[in-house]
Amino acid sequence: MRIFISAILIILPDALIAATALDGIWVLDGPGTESEILLTEEGERLRIAYDLLEDDPSLYCTPASVARVWANPGSRVEIEQVGNNILISYELFDLRREIPFIKSSIADFPSTKNLEGTEFAQMGSSVAWYEGDRLIIESTNHIHGYIRTSRGIPQGSNTHAREELEVVGGILHITHTYTDANLFEQPLILQYSFNRLENVEIERYNCTDADYDWFIELNMHKED
Repeated sequence: MRIFISAILIILPDALIAATALDGIWVLDGPGTESEILLTEEGERLRIAYDLLEDDPSLYCTPASVARVWANPGSRVEIEQVGNNILISYELFDLRREIPFIKSSIADFPSTKNLEGTEFAQMGSSVAWYEGDRLIIESTNHIHGYIRTSRGIPQGSNTHAREELEVVGGILHITHTYTDANLFEQPLILQYSFNRLENVEIERYNCTDADYDWFIELNMHKED
């Protein structure tokens, strides 16, 4: 049976006010920033073993991590409050992330599915609450994935992810903080900004398996 352990349901009085600022469709504005990445011995072992052309989960229409999905250039993201949940719809891979407003708890099932109903534990099990105007999302129970697919920066079963979302001056700012003593010597902090889109919808992605043949061919020509 799927349950929440030690769950305390809270809906803050200002939640609806804050949600109106977050509600809407957004798109990434630039590559963002990241803190220095200091991997443990195990984290470095996983990074070295990573092969972009074989191990990138995107090749199999699978999200590598929450941070990787947020950071996908040109992909629209819709945020809306539905009842006692935050629903985040990612255009990439047709992902739908339903997160309950529950603080001081642990969710024991994946929060993310695609439109076919396939669950993705790479995105973790998430809960959310408001701190003033900021939406806080905390995720645990990840399976192996990659926070950065270009460099093979890993996540694992002990990874804890915290997302902070806030709209300032019409711009959505997101800060991701990843902690995992097994993989990181210090927290990994990623920051992004998003612009609001008007009069648009989330379109179907309809993902099919892909490959990096274009990447191999490009580099072959460079070598020539």
